[in-house]
Amino acid sequence: MNIWGESLSVMGIGLVIVFLGLFILIAFVYLLAVVLSDHKKQAEATDVPAAPAPAPAPAPAPAAFAGIDPQVVAVIAAAVAAMDASGKPLAIRSIRRSPAWKRAARAEQVYRF
Repeated sequence: MNIWGESLSVMGIGLVIVFLGLFILIAFVYLLAVVLSDHKKQAEATDVPAAPAPAPAPAPAPAAFAGIDPQVVAVIAAAVAAMDASGKPLAIRSIRRSPAWKRAARAEQVYRF
């Protein structure tokens, strides 16, 4: 047999083994999912239904700027008001982080030398 024939046979055997392994792995994961879902269904079926849960208490109104310190909001509002020369009353509706700040900080750290 020449070198090309041996190379193709080794490649073919390798492909068959790899795809057979993938098929076995997929079958194992599928079988595991079926077994675990059946186990959950059996556990739910054996549970005795309890008394109905009491109605949840109403949640408090969410803060206008969740996760942002109120002092930071005040500083941003003051900066915006200082930049506005028209004297109109301003209202800040939302504060979001801009990806441009993240890029600028990364560039500053990477290209500082």
